[in-house]
Amino acid sequence: MDPLRTPNPTDSFDPESQAINYQLDFLKLEHQSINELIKRIDEITQTIKNWTVLIWAGSLSLALGQAKFRPFIFLTAILPIPFWFVDGWWRRIQRSCIFRSHKISAFLNGPNLAESVRQRKLVDFKVLDVRGVQYKNDDDFKAFISVRHTLFYKEVGGFYGALILLSLLLGICFMLLPGLRTQ
Repeated sequence: MDPLRTPNPTDSFDPESQAINYQLDFLKLEHQSINELIKRIDEITQTIKNWTVLIWAGSLSLALGQAKFRPFIFLTAILPIPFWFVDGWWRRIQRSCIFRSHKISAFLNGPNLAESVRQRKLVDFKVLDVRGVQYKNDDDFKAFISVRHTLFYKEVGGFYGALILLSLLLGICFMLLPGLRTQ
């Protein structure tokens, strides 16, 4: 009997030959879950960016709109920082899922899949590890999800860095050009 064939109710039940089917089905479900989680985290990080812009721009407009607050414009540079860390934290979770997705791809495209089918069980591969917890001691995994890497990822670091830099530049302008403070 073909181990990847869907069982027919009239077939005799052989748990060993069916185990690989269940494991591969769960692997497929895991891959779908990973893709859904990655998409959901993209939505979460976009919401974080939206709130960052709203709060930062609102504070900046308040400071620019009233002369008594203009000397404090540089303080708006602080506002994106907590959002940056929360965004980086979510990106770190997302990158652990991406790492796991890469491992699934390597398994499916490598020799262990054929060997798994021959042995009727997964060879050197575990299912149901969406976040790749089994890799926590792996140096490649640690580097892939490092806080430094996620915080300075181009979509994350560039966005928050630009807001911080703009606040600092405006603050410096208002400090160096006293005429702007009173207008």
